[in-house]
Amino acid sequence: MERIAGEGLDCATLGRIAAGAPARFSAAARARIAEGEARLAALIADGTPIYGVTTGFGALDGAKVTAADNQALQRNLLKSHAAGLGAPMPEAEVRAMLALRANVLATGITGASLEAAEALLGMLNAGLLPEVPVQGSVGACGDLAPLAHLVLPLIGEGFCRLHGERMTGAEGMARAGLAQIPMTGRDGIALINGTEQTTAIGCLAWLEGDALIRWAEAIAALSLEALGGLNDSFDERVALAKPHPGQIEASRRLRELTQGSVAVLAPRASRLRDALSLRNIPQVIGAARDASAFCQRVLEIEINAANDNPLFGLADGFVTSNSGNFHGQAAAEALDFLANALTSLAVMSERRCARLVDPATNYGLPAFLIHPEATPGRNSGFMIAQYTAASLVAELRMRSIPGAIQSVPTCANTEDHVPMAPLAARRAAFAAETLRQVMAIEFLLAAQALDLRGHAAAPALRPAVSALRRHVPTMREDAVMGPQIEAAIAVLREMPPP
Repeated sequence: MERIAGEGLDCATLGRIAAGAPARFSAAARARIAEGEARLAALIADGTPIYGVTTGFGALDGAKVTAADNQALQRNLLKSHAAGLGAPMPEAEVRAMLALRANVLATGITGASLEAAEALLGMLNAGLLPEVPVQGSVGACGDLAPLAHLVLPLIGEGFCRLHGERMTGAEGMARAGLAQIPMTGRDGIALINGTEQTTAIGCLAWLEGDALIRWAEAIAALSLEALGGLNDSFDERVALAKPHPGQIEASRRLRELTQGSVAVLAPRASRLRDALSLRNIPQVIGAARDASAFCQRVLEIEINAANDNPLFGLADGFVTSNSGNFHGQAAAEALDFLANALTSLAVMSERRCARLVDPATNYGLPAFLIHPEATPGRNSGFMIAQYTAASLVAELRMRSIPGAIQSVPTCANTEDHVPMAPLAARRAAFAAETLRQVMAIEFLLAAQALDLRGHAAAPALRPAVSALRRHVPTMREDAVMGPQIEAAIAVLREMPPP
């Protein structure tokens, strides 16, 4: 059982919740939520003007709302804002959204009711997963459309899945044994006014990307072995001469991964330098390591923040209807940075793929890594696998425009700058998945090349090669290539990096 406390949540914990772990509020979080709810009720009773409670929303904030109309206001907000389109978000991302919004409410300064907060974890723990279209958020005033879809079942609206079966929100709540909630105070706006679509997609993309960076080191090391790369490019003295933390760590990892290699050797008179796709592995993967560390730091601040407006201070009584904490610029910038870094890894991986299949650059290996027992011409080897890698990289480049600069004003120009943060998150997720595909192709090629040379991989790399060979044997005659690439992808997804 994972703990939701309004603080201290990290991406790893969120990943476990997304994968199916249940979650509960800490006792301190429950107390803070109840205190914040009471604080809001006192302000309403005193007649204090509060945006979205005693007023309309957005450009309609000049419209006054009476206490009698408050419940209708909060419910109508969810209905009108549920304007999303596109494919439903994956279940893991929906689970992450539920946990993340609950963590925001656990700060106690949003004024949400304990009933509304508990309802989010109630759906999560019951496995009742709302149907949330992926498109529709601009990332300011919150990921409004997707979050509205996320909570529609709480008022008996929308659609959801329970144990894989699709049904209406009302039916899902009833079958899960959950009560619909009345949406009083500011429950409606408190449930949707944050960056939780962005951070749900973004945190899970970061988890994937961070693991893939370590796989990138391992597969690059395997290619170094296949191509007889030089080992001084990742000498510690080189890294310390340009001491970016990521480069230092990537160099250390390459030394560790190639220790005991019979092929990765010191420079010699006939070979003093390598091509940059071999020689600059520490610099490129190191930059990705630094981007990943930055992205993690930003995301873990974001997911423990009060992403909402208005905010109601508990200690000093501070109240504001002018908070901009729902704006996702910080997360958008970090996720664009991550996407850029992962794209660069894919670009470099494809260049090594090209070298591995080209007899002009692969240091004596057969063209397209065709096995000596096969007949060139009648067999094409891994020719088209490299085409696929090239196509994947081209698509990554097509999607390389940052999301964080795509502001289009909304809400009658009251929201005249928006960060399009979910687009940056989705771009990072796409980059991670595509990087895995490109690296799977390099993995296949490097393993084939080592077999053709008759070399065993360095000891640290042998478990990964063995895992691949359990599903994909050395290619001696042409075989259907797609399933072999898919098998390599599965190894990268399911096995921890060496």
